[in-house]
Amino acid sequence: MTITLQETPTLGARDPSLLLAGLQQISLEQLVPALDAALRRVDDYLFDRSTAGSESAELTALRDLRRARAQVAQRFEQALIEGFRRASGAAPTVKTGAVELSLVDESALEQQLADEQMIDGLTRLHAAALKRLDARLASLLERPAITPADNPISPASLASAMRSAVSGTELSASVHIALFKFFERELGNALKGLYDRANERLAAAGILPRLDPVVPIAPPAPAPQHSDVAAGAVASDSMQDTSPAPADQTLFSSLVGLLQSWRTRVTGGPMTQAGPEVPRLRDVEVMSVLSLMQNEPPRSLDQAIGDGRQSLAEQLRNEVLSNARRLGLGGERVHLSNHDEDALDLVGMLFDVLLDDRDFEPEVRRKIGRLLVPYVKVAVKDRRMFLYKGHPARRLLNAVAEACEGNHGDGPQERELLDRVDTTIDRLVTEFNEDTAIFETLETELRAFMDQHRKRVELAEKRAAESQRGRERLEQARVEASVDLLNCRGDRRLPPALDDFVTHYVGHHLTQVILREGKDSPRYGDALRAVAGLLAAYDMAELGVPLERQPALDRAVLQTIMASSGCIGDSADSALVTMQRTLEQLVIGDEVSASAAQLPERPAQPVAVTPPEPLLSVVDATAALDYDPAMAERMRALEVGTWLQLTSETGRTEPAKVSWISPISARLLFVNRRGIRLLVASAEELAALAKLGRVQLREGDTVFDNAMHQVLGRLKKEAEAVA
Repeated sequence: MTITLQETPTLGARDPSLLLAGLQQISLEQLVPALDAALRRVDDYLFDRSTAGSESAELTALRDLRRARAQVAQRFEQALIEGFRRASGAAPTVKTGAVELSLVDESALEQQLADEQMIDGLTRLHAAALKRLDARLASLLERPAITPADNPISPASLASAMRSAVSGTELSASVHIALFKFFERELGNALKGLYDRANERLAAAGILPRLDPVVPIAPPAPAPQHSDVAAGAVASDSMQDTSPAPADQTLFSSLVGLLQSWRTRVTGGPMTQAGPEVPRLRDVEVMSVLSLMQNEPPRSLDQAIGDGRQSLAEQLRNEVLSNARRLGLGGERVHLSNHDEDALDLVGMLFDVLLDDRDFEPEVRRKIGRLLVPYVKVAVKDRRMFLYKGHPARRLLNAVAEACEGNHGDGPQERELLDRVDTTIDRLVTEFNEDTAIFETLETELRAFMDQHRKRVELAEKRAAESQRGRERLEQARVEASVDLLNCRGDRRLPPALDDFVTHYVGHHLTQVILREGKDSPRYGDALRAVAGLLAAYDMAELGVPLERQPALDRAVLQTIMASSGCIGDSADSALVTMQRTLEQLVIGDEVSASAAQLPERPAQPVAVTPPEPLLSVVDATAALDYDPAMAERMRALEVGTWLQLTSETGRTEPAKVSWISPISARLLFVNRRGIRLLVASAEELAALAKLGRVQLREGDTVFDNAMHQVLGRLKKEAEAVA
């Protein structure tokens, strides 16, 4: 949608202050009741939870909300008025709506996501009216453009006003989130009336009075060409006026050929070609039978879905023929046409692969299994589902599988996503009447919901990548410091006091300096020179050179080194005295006393937080890895965003995405569907795991593509085994 500026009256014909004051009044009339309704709904929500579970936390939250309700409403109204004052220039402009991504605790993350989702959802819902309002405000205020922060009633500004309203109150994070959710729902209706009234008020005052959305005129679509696809099938934009990719055509042709050979082996002969005396179901009859099965799937199909050992393709074909015979369609000898058998077998095998090779909970398997009959109906009417990646039915199955795979309902967001999938499947089973437009509608709605869920996952991925990056930088810094210390120390066998200082205190200090300032920093050079001076004093002491004839040690730098490990004050002085005494004992040849001297116990270092145990442990990098070099090259070529299948030592499988590739070690970080770290490994380690059968590459870019490749592979193996 584009905006055409057809008329711009002179500014002298309107008074910005009066118009903004009028908009402020309209906004208060619409938004204050919306906030009051949201507060009531949160109150009811907390009351219901407290009475249902008798939880003291809910009762406390309810009391806190009731005490803060008037304050929240007043602060929101003040923030709204302040926004109009900024728009008119009476107050400094404050930028709102830009939410910084940073590593925050879980409750703050929840609030941040609720804020972002409110802004994104309302902006999409009212995009057209908001765009017209922004254009009119820009004209009114004589600005080239209006940002969300400049518009006092934009979703971003309203979210900022809500943050101001609840800040400083005793409301818990969960109440904040609930309030944002309920307020977003109330604003869904309130903003429509507000934006319409605001646009009408400005247009009546001569502010771009004929500002209308211009809908581009699309060229007429060419007449549909003749094909074997049933009339009435709805194609998506990506399927119009295009031919299927040669690779997809080849894949589908290979599948059909192998399927027909497979059926010949299974049935003992080409029964569908036995002759004209064998009755065959017509497409319309097949669709009628499938429609009866759509809402109430046969029990045998439900059992086959729950039992991976049974073939869905065979069960589906048997059920269709059995139901046709019960309906009196074609008699006892009725069979399916080649076209319909291809559709039933291929969809059945696709679902067999999908349910067997993906990490689905048992309940989720049953949910996805309910899609089987609708997808057979699509395959019978529209073979383009197997030929076009953009087919709406294909895209919907991809979205459903992505939402469910690896989703064990561990958190409220995951359970909410599974509930949305359940709703989507219910609607498809109930509403699908051979018009594939329903697939496109449901896929669009599910993807929009998944986009909100994906923000949480992206934040979790960012955390995992930053954590791994920090560990690798620390590991690299330790290696670099160890190499420099080894070069400086050589093969000297130092007494315990000196060895402890050089190995631990100096090693820790050099590592910290590398991380914070780099190896080229003056502090790094000073530390190495101070250590070199200490080692030179040790060499001369070994030769019996008195300390007074040796260059003085750099005590200031040595104290700085110890301070890096928390050894300061009297402890540092005691350590220096011990090292000095050790050198003196070496000068006089008292090696026993020198060996007995010990530095004071080092201060306890902070304990690093151990990340959750990953699904797979990294192969021992020091062992001789057994891997295929060609597979290692394939692993090395993986890009960020690529999905694999991982299998743990216990046999549990889980999808894993390449989330980050280390610029330091070239190791790959894999995360699950929730953005949680699963595995960090090199290409060679991944190839070794692949040889053990614990890493499987996915052939297709999407769930549907990969399932088709898997079916092709299975059919080829069966054909080779027979040959």
